[in-house]
Amino acid sequence: MKRVLKIITVLAVLALGVWIFRILFPGDEKLIRKLLAGAAETAAIKPNENPLSRLAGANKLVGFFSSDAVLNVEVSSVDVRSISGRDDLLQAVTAARATLQEAKIQLHQIHVNVDPDKQSATAQLVATAYLNGGSDPLVQELKLQLRKIDGHWKITQVETVKTLGM
Repeated sequence: MKRVLKIITVLAVLALGVWIFRILFPGDEKLIRKLLAGAAETAAIKPNENPLSRLAGANKLVGFFSSDAVLNVEVSSVDVRSISGRDDLLQAVTAARATLQEAKIQLHQIHVNVDPDKQSATAQLVATAYLNGGSDPLVQELKLQLRKIDGHWKITQVETVKTLGM
């Protein structure tokens, strides 16, 4: 009986140790999901947000991207907008944040694949944006490339996924 109790105690301590390790050192997929959630939260614009907060939000959002990031995103199902580098991205984000009164961003169906080298990854997701209090969302399927830079995941490329209906 004592032996069984010792085995159960050892197993419980091991399970607790694994759980604590996973909290302190999350895997790359979890870190990428956290990065994407943070980017979506930062991209949101609250109604009546002051201009200084909007500018700070734009700078913070650009921080989720690598310095050489490339974005090829379809805008309004008509035009493909290409943005290269953080400076162009900052200009685009600042302009968008200046013209919008409100934006709510949600990410759905997030699929993350970390490459075997654990230095690069791909994420595919559906982004839903509710702009200026509207009830009709702007929905886009996106493919993102990510790279680990100085130990942190950064978005290096974003492109709209073309489906048969587009």
